[in-house]
Amino acid sequence: RGGPSIKRTNSSKSLVSNADNERVLWSKSSSLVVGAGMVGHAFLELGQVHIEPYETVILRWKFDLTPADLDIYFSVLKGICEDKKKQRAADACFRSRHVQGGGGGDVSGAFAIQNACTLVWSNEMSWVRPRTIKWTVEAVAIEWSD
Repeated sequence: RGGPSIKRTNSSKSLVSNADNERVLWSKSSSLVVGAGMVGHAFLELGQVHIEPYETVILRWKFDLTPADLDIYFSVLKGICEDKKKQRAADACFRSRHVQGGGGGDVSGAFAIQNACTLVWSNEMSWVRPRTIKWTVEAVAIEWSD
């Protein structure tokens, strides 16, 4: 299946990189259980934030799986994608990234459609075991340089 595999890193640092050229617009955290054979998702809207002409917005994400020895496929889709048909047709920042135990990263362009994006966790490959996902995301404005 799609994209590169990533493994959990044992890092206790926050999502913020503390770089001078970025500012956190907002942060959201939640959790969900994705049953065996199921897909879970979360919708994120950029909202009313001020972006300077020299800035671009990135989505910074981190999540942990329970049980930690399991894996899941993770996607970031542009726009609000409520159902499987819309999710399949959506423009993706990345699709079906294999994640073991948990992971994190950042991606640009997530809010390019409808100023919103959809996070998707697919547990369709599992016939028996559910996954619990604890996630945190941040919208971060970073100074754009050529």
